[in-house]
Amino acid sequence: MSNPMGYNAIMNLNHISVTGPFIHENLGIFLLHAQDSFDGNRFMPLDDALEQKCVIVHETGTVGQLEVENLSELLDLYIQAGDIVKGGRQDRTLGVDFVLPAKSGRVPVPSFCVESGRWHRRAAEEAGSFSTSKHYLASRKLRVATKLNKSQGEVWDKVAETQKDLSTSMKKSLHASESPTSYQLSMEDADLQKRKETYRVTLAGILEEKPDAVGYVFVINGTINTADVYGSGTLFRKLWNKLLDAAVLEAIAESHREDKKETKPVTGDAIRQWFADAERADISDRQEVPPRVRVETRRSKKSVLFDTCDHALEDAILHRNLMAN
Repeated sequence: MSNPMGYNAIMNLNHISVTGPFIHENLGIFLLHAQDSFDGNRFMPLDDALEQKCVIVHETGTVGQLEVENLSELLDLYIQAGDIVKGGRQDRTLGVDFVLPAKSGRVPVPSFCVESGRWHRRAAEEAGSFSTSKHYLASRKLRVATKLNKSQGEVWDKVAETQKDLSTSMKKSLHASESPTSYQLSMEDADLQKRKETYRVTLAGILEEKPDAVGYVFVINGTINTADVYGSGTLFRKLWNKLLDAAVLEAIAESHREDKKETKPVTGDAIRQWFADAERADISDRQEVPPRVRVETRRSKKSVLFDTCDHALEDAILHRNLMAN
C-alpha cells in the first residue's frame, strides 16, 4: 500500500523549504524543512543502541556479511548505509539502509571491510562482536563504492585515498601504528579531533530552534556534495552528530584542494533544482532489504539518489540520500 502524504512530504519540492548556508571555513550547510511523515521516536540509531546494549552486531567470519540483533522490547533499530562498527576481526561499514523491529533475532546484513590488514582480535575488543559505531563514512567516494558499486576492492582503494587526503590536509600521517589500514583508527587521531572541533563550535547548534528541520545539504569548497533527508525531524536529530561529523571530516580531507578563486555561491534555488533533476531520472534499481525496507536508486548525469522506504509505514520514505557525481 502506498503512502501519498508521507511520500509527498519529503518528495514534493513544494513541501520543502531551504535555509542557510551556515558556513565554517570550506564547509557550508543548508537545512531542509518539511512536515514529518511519521513519528521518529519509534526508531533508535545504531550508536545509541550499542551504548544502551540494545543491539548486538555479530561477527560472522565472512568479510561481506554481519548479523545484527535488535534486543529492544519496544523500539525499531535504524541502521544507515555507511555506519561503521568497530571491533570484531576487522572494522566494517554496513552496506545498506535497513530497519530491524523489536526482538528481531539475528538478521544478516551486507558489510564491507574498512581495515584490510587485520583478521584477529584487537587489544581488549571482542573478536565475536562490535562495540561502538561513532563514525559514518566521511567520503562521497567511499559511499559510492559501498552503496552504488558494492565493490570491496574499491572500498579499500577509497579508504586509502581518504587517509591520504586527511594526512595531507593535517600535514601528518593519520595511519595508526597498531593498524595502519584502519579507517576507524585514522578518524580517532587526536589532532584530527581538535581540528573537527573548530567546525563543530560553529555548526553543531544550527538545529536549535528549528523543529521542522528534516535534513541537510552540505557544500565543500563551493560545490554541492551530499544531501540526507528524513521523513521525521526527530530521526534526523538522532543522527545529526554522526552526519555532521562525516561532513566535517570530508571538508577537512578536501581542504588542501580548496580553490581560492571566487565561485558562484550555492543557493537554496540551486539545491532545489539539484533535487528536481535527480527526481526526473528513472529508477535504475530496486533492492528489497529484509525484513521490511526497499531501497530505490535513481542515476542521472549529475547525481545518484537513494530512497529508503519502510513497508511497515505504508512505504513512507525513511531516508533520501542524494550525492553529486
